[in-house]
Amino acid sequence: MQTQIKRYNILLRGKVQHIGYRGIIEGTARKLDIKGYVFNDVDGSVKIACEGLQKSIDAFINTLNEFARSDIDSIEKKEVHEELYLPSVFSRVATDDYYEFSKKFDIGIDFLDGIKIDTGEMKESLININTTLEAFVIKQDGHNQRLEKILEKLAEK
Repeated sequence: MQTQIKRYNILLRGKVQHIGYRGIIEGTARKLDIKGYVFNDVDGSVKIACEGLQKSIDAFINTLNEFARSDIDSIEKKEVHEELYLPSVFSRVATDDYYEFSKKFDIGIDFLDGIKIDTGEMKESLININTTLEAFVIKQDGHNQRLEKILEKLAEK
């Protein structure tokens, strides 16, 4: 029956961590009025415990699969028949703050390392721009001095 409340444990495998995926899962579940939580596990998977109408759960899984089709290797869905103690509003759970921050810092360091190379190469370009601007200002000073002389002659007349 489609109006019956169902409970599931869902396991997502693939490139599903550290790309903002839990936020999308959370937002999708809330829109579909699904209770539960999502977390990154240390094995690289994303795990979800959820409860809602069967049609909402089906729409939830379809939406997640469509969103990250290239990132998800597999989705395992196991129905849970026992009552789950779930938050009334779907939420993200921090499972290991040190692990989470460490992974994000590693990604950030890799990103910044590439920027450092790019900005080093930009130094010469910035020097060239500075030289060009200085030459322009000097030229403008010459033009300004000529304009002042013209204005002085006009004022004398």
